[in-house]
Amino acid sequence: HLPNGRRRSKCPLPKTLVDFWRLVWQERPPSIVMITKLEEGGKIKCQRYWPQTGRCNFGPFEVTLTDEQIFADYTTRRLEAQLEGGSGHPLKVAQFHFTAWPDHGVPDYATPLLAFHRRVIKEHNPRKRPLMVHCSAGVGRTGAFITIDHVLEQLGREKMVDIPCIINKIRHQRMKMVQTVDQYVFIHDAILERVVCGDTQIEASNLRMAIIKLKEGIPGESSYHQQFSILEKVSPNPKEVKSVAGRSNPKKNRNMEFLPVDKIRVVLKGETPDYINATFVHGYKQQRAFIIAQSPMESTARDFWKMVWDRKCGVMVMLCHLEEAGREVCYQYWPSSGSKAFGEFTVELLGEQKLTGFITRNLTVINNKSKEVQQLCQFHITNWAPDGSCSRIKTVIDVILEVTKVQIRTSNKPIVIHCSDTVSRSGMFCAILTTIERCKTEGVVDVFQVVKALRVQKPGAVLTVGQYMTVFEAVLVFLDSFDTYSNFGPKQ
Repeated sequence: HLPNGRRRSKCPLPKTLVDFWRLVWQERPPSIVMITKLEEGGKIKCQRYWPQTGRCNFGPFEVTLTDEQIFADYTTRRLEAQLEGGSGHPLKVAQFHFTAWPDHGVPDYATPLLAFHRRVIKEHNPRKRPLMVHCSAGVGRTGAFITIDHVLEQLGREKMVDIPCIINKIRHQRMKMVQTVDQYVFIHDAILERVVCGDTQIEASNLRMAIIKLKEGIPGESSYHQQFSILEKVSPNPKEVKSVAGRSNPKKNRNMEFLPVDKIRVVLKGETPDYINATFVHGYKQQRAFIIAQSPMESTARDFWKMVWDRKCGVMVMLCHLEEAGREVCYQYWPSSGSKAFGEFTVELLGEQKLTGFITRNLTVINNKSKEVQQLCQFHITNWAPDGSCSRIKTVIDVILEVTKVQIRTSNKPIVIHCSDTVSRSGMFCAILTTIERCKTEGVVDVFQVVKALRVQKPGAVLTVGQYMTVFEAVLVFLDSFDTYSNFGPKQ
């Protein structure tokens, strides 16, 4: 047992699976936190101690998976254990499985882990039993999580923190907790982020009143401006991102200001160079849910279709016109009628429908080398200005609802999104959709944290305070389209 009513454990191995469940049965923790993948770097780190579906036995313990929800950075599972013969009361356990810790080192930013911690604390009742935490060895990541948890509790209680003291206390209980300097630095970064950013979460039912309060104050000093100022300070600087590939291929970029981060850029499969100005971005429930791409130039239109083909994308969202302010911001990469070739790809327009504020186009892409065919739907919003102002915000919500329907039918491959600069309208669209997805599941709105996480992947996203405000307004429009907000939030 550790300070703060937490219990650490090692990941079970094949020979210790029964012992692990015996410990869980004995201690009866209402929640288990797991901070490792089952396999990392080609090595087994943890034996699966729950059924993939239905139920299975671990010695005398029958374990049933009653619910599983997968999110971009973590998975939640509801487990029920019963001792053979039905003796004793069944044990219900909530498992929170953090999946975004890299195989080596620590996360680049603490935002996903802090969001995960907030979810755990929201659901775990410490008055019942201790929280059980494990990684692979039970010391490094486990120590970091428990330290962050304990320091945040101390911060709330005493309005001060003493990280070295807390780690020393934990190490008196278990040696080598918090193993590396990187983990030690990461803990400080996480606490600093929480202190600087504060709690920006809003209950969905309170959003309208919260927006009114965010607008209060003299021009330029409202709570909106204060939040955005903090966001600017804690976000990566687009000018400083590591984009060797982007800077090595200047002719493939419309401008050099917003380039894709090397680590998460989209790669053209089998190509040399393999560069395209496009970035993978996580959604709320899915990693790599979006591809934010530069609008094609004539010289990169073929690469654009190669990317769409490689990733089997079934949905595309265009957020700009072909020309804006007298200059081309997007080359027309689809035919006005019939078909048109782009390198080895032939694109055919099957149909076009003009609706209020947007156009839908059904396209077929033919790979002339393999003779294979892919279908996709393009949603083209036509009333969203370059500065982020929209003459009818409900258009954006209408498109999001339609995109969601089509995505379900196209096996949830990445949604391709593009605008004039890759950060303004594309950033807003991703932020609005992700905030809505979280709101539907948890019943809360946290635009600040959504944009902050987005900027880690796409530095510069949601470029101005006006665009930041528009995200709030769009989510409110979405909520107002329902008679009651009680439809949103965790199902009891």
